[in-house]
Amino acid sequence: MKHLFLGFLSVAPLLTALFPRTKSSFPRQLALSQGDSAPPRSAAAGLLAHLRASDILLDLDVADRAQLFAAIGRYLAEAHGLHQDCVTSALQRREQIGSTALGHGVAIPCARIKESSVVHVLYVRLRRPIEFAAPDGRPVSEAFVLLVPKQATEAHLHLLSEATQVFADQRLRERLRLCCNAGEIIRSLAQWRQPSRISPPAGR
Repeated sequence: MKHLFLGFLSVAPLLTALFPRTKSSFPRQLALSQGDSAPPRSAAAGLLAHLRASDILLDLDVADRAQLFAAIGRYLAEAHGLHQDCVTSALQRREQIGSTALGHGVAIPCARIKESSVVHVLYVRLRRPIEFAAPDGRPVSEAFVLLVPKQATEAHLHLLSEATQVFADQRLRERLRLCCNAGEIIRSLAQWRQPSRISPPAGR
């Protein structure tokens, strides 16, 4: 519980910093199969509205944070026409302020992208965990990337808050790590419901 609490504390600098065609070389960039549609009502609905199945990258092979951010920049340049160096530099600058790792093997790299007018959300699962200066000291094997326009709004702030709530759920983290393709990941997120808080009996 201590490490999870520290992970939540790390969200504060995350929020502060966010608000003051050739053939792709990326692995297992899988589209949803026919019939794989997400239910309309989900506690993660905000994230699902921006997460495309093609932006779920599984088994990405990088050795450290620098390589991860460079790979994200290359992917967004190939898939969405963003400037590779702008994306990579923005993620690196944000990370210099403080680690975006939440603990339990998860990080939420985020940045404001000047040239983008829309939100970009990526789910990245790494082939091998990498060091990320996480509050619990554990390496990161999953990265949920959130890139927003330069003029970030309260809606973008809500997306970041939603992402931290989603990945604070141990059962969901375990379920996502067992998913084999983009369709399964989308369904797992769509089925997620925020755990209810049960009040202790009176007198205790």
